[in-house]
Amino acid sequence: MNNLSLPKIFDQYQDDIISYTKSFYKELNDDLYTTHKYFLGWIDESGLESNSSGKSFRPSLMMLINESLGGQKNNILPLAMSIELFHNFSLIHDDIEDRDEIRRNRKTVWKIWGEPKGIISGNSMHSLASEAINLLPESLNEKKVFLRKLINRTCLSVIEGQYLDISFEDTFEIRVENYLEMISKKTGALIETSAILGCSLEKTSIENISLFTKLGKLFGQIFQIKDDYLGIWGDQTLGKPIGSDIIKKKKSLPILHLIQSSKERDKKTINNIFSQKIIDEKSKKIILDLMQMYDVNSYCQEILESKFIICKEIIDKLDISGVYKKDLHNINTFLMYRKL
Repeated sequence: MNNLSLPKIFDQYQDDIISYTKSFYKELNDDLYTTHKYFLGWIDESGLESNSSGKSFRPSLMMLINESLGGQKNNILPLAMSIELFHNFSLIHDDIEDRDEIRRNRKTVWKIWGEPKGIISGNSMHSLASEAINLLPESLNEKKVFLRKLINRTCLSVIEGQYLDISFEDTFEIRVENYLEMISKKTGALIETSAILGCSLEKTSIENISLFTKLGKLFGQIFQIKDDYLGIWGDQTLGKPIGSDIIKKKKSLPILHLIQSSKERDKKTINNIFSQKIIDEKSKKIILDLMQMYDVNSYCQEILESKFIICKEIIDKLDISGVYKKDLHNINTFLMYRKL
């Protein structure tokens, strides 16, 4: 499937989120917030105006669900900003933990301003994500306690997932089940919460809330597993070199399944390669050849396909307009077949 993209309505949601968030930052003039504006893509390294924002997938999903239930944009925008800031705070810290120097084709915050300022930048963005809840209309005051508890619980889940991810780096053989638990926390929790928050301001059935919650959780799993897939079999013309996660020695799903399914001799070969200080092209090819031999590609595709089908069934059961069901089906297709 070619030229896959998120539903067009996401462009409008992203524009609304960026406009609202920029307005919020107008009052924040301390030098600290220069790092935020840079990471959010509004300015470049020199402080000049830029346009390098992310897709705002999580808050846009929230706004779509909210709108499908009859919600008003002005009510949900503070929550959308909160989730967007929360997501970006976790990325700033993730870059430090992984020593990543590039994100969204630009230098990471810690690479420009140093690790201590990178940590402070992330911490302060997390605080602002919490502060954003105070901007909800007074008519929603009774829901603020629930919303804070949910977002704080999600924060803890993401941090637990990040800790698990780091701990996996020092362990050669990790069960796929443990890995799926990790991504459900690190990646899936925030997408699942975005779906729940989309329902939280409107009256809807318990069944609808349950279905949206399951859908958000599955979207999170598909999102990360597809990332893992592209990290091995990416399209070099689109900026995803073949085997990039092997070079990085990432314990992603394809790597873990290969280790788990390999014969002892091959397992020793994999261990020796991943024990090297640097994995060269020759070693990378050995791993790719082993993946082909053990049919790891099909295994990953089967997992993605099964989750994709379940999402289709959930969307069809939702009690919302067919227009919004179509958008959700398009999101499901995008997550399943995207190439970036």
